Amino acid sequence: MQLQKVSPNSFKRLGVKSLLSDEYMLAFFKRFCDAITSRIWRFKKPRNWKYTDIDFLKVFFFSEIIGRSIHDTSELLNEHLLDHKRGRRKIFTDGRRRRMIPHQTEVNKYLRKIGLQRARNILRECLDIQLLEALDLNLISKKVNVLIDFTEHPYYGKRDDKMIKGTNRQKGTLKMRHYLGFSILSREIHLFAGLEQVATGQSKIPIILKFIDHLLKLGFELKFVLMDREFYRAELIDDIKRKGGHALIPAKQYKKVKHLITEYLEGKYGRVRKYTFSTATEAKRRFWQDVYLIIKAKRGFSLQGVKRDYRAGRITLKDAHHRIFTIMTTEKPKGKTSSWASRTSLFYRRRWLIETGFSDLNRINRRWKSNHDNVRYLDMLVRMLLYNSWKMNKKLIQKTQMQYQKSCNWTLNRNQDNLKEAFLTLEKKSWGVIG
Repeated sequence: MQLQKVSPNSFKRLGVKSLLSDEYMLAFFKRFCDAITSRIWRFKKPRNWKYTDIDFLKVFFFSEIIGRSIHDTSELLNEHLLDHKRGRRKIFTDGRRRRMIPHQTEVNKYLRKIGLQRARNILRECLDIQLLEALDLNLISKKVNVLIDFTEHPYYGKRDDKMIKGTNRQKGTLKMRHYLGFSILSREIHLFAGLEQVATGQSKIPIILKFIDHLLKLGFELKFVLMDREFYRAELIDDIKRKGGHALIPAKQYKKVKHLITEYLEGKYGRVRKYTFSTATEAKRRFWQDVYLIIKAKRGFSLQGVKRDYRAGRITLKDAHHRIFTIMTTEKPKGKTSSWASRTSLFYRRRWLIETGFSDLNRINRRWKSNHDNVRYLDMLVRMLLYNSWKMNKKLIQKTQMQYQKSCNWTLNRNQDNLKEAFLTLEKKSWGVIG
């Protein structure tokens, strides 16, 4: 097994040795194992059961760290340990050789024993521990911004149920899994905080409100909840306001909103307008919420430029509407209205952090094609733990570097390499091998 060593000595000289120690780097892996083993202790094991629960989880977790399949990881890890162990390798009567690491089929069987609801509870517990650890380390504050977005994973199997949705945006398939992701942003650090698979016809509002309630129970407070147009619901914005947060979401250009934009273009009013957002008249429950609309030019255009071109007759009203969008927030303007509008619209760009975060999850490992929802849940959980580990280590190192006035970028690949090195070191120690 070819291993590329990445020495963190430059960081250790800055006084961050404890951060990059094997125990700290893999602390979340131990908590992940504890969360699983505490929930499946009732499972009966055969009399000749050779491996422990941790042995299966090691293969699964290490496969996520190095970005290889469970089969490749099992074989590579087994050969690596056997190469460093003294003595002759035992050969059984049927020709099989003695293994120190469970085979792929055994690992997959073990993971499938963990049901979908258990996988959800494990994900919730592990991410909660990481968030509270970040709070204890003073990396984030109690007041956090919540980012919400969807992510799609293609599905290539034959299932046809509510958990599998149709799509025309994936290559080679018309099916997908639909996940609703949650993350928090505080003190310039972005961490994943939750994940829910959404079934066909399932409302997203109860899922979002349940997550926010859970976040509040952990002791956090809401600042902004940043969402996309897919969550354009008056009842959701009303509930967020009741829970002490402010919603920040693009407004759909309905007739009333277009009228407000036209009035701005004609010079009758400014770029910030008060607007009453309500549910449809035929809705069973009616909600009203006073919000503020911020008029903003799309990328490549300036607001004053669009307004000037329209009033000079160089573009039509329809063209002007295409070059402008509106952001809706429940926060009242503070200070100078124009400055507040610019700050708020710029802050909304931070919502893209969750989308780039999902891209980073795909960089950690290729997407799985498992037909089992619970296994996919555990796969996403480990990637989120690894992503949060990278962000927390990076922030801790940056804080230490500020004291010594030095800078060195702690990348995702460097974090993964150090995790790999720490994992193999601890694994060899646990088996008592040399090297």
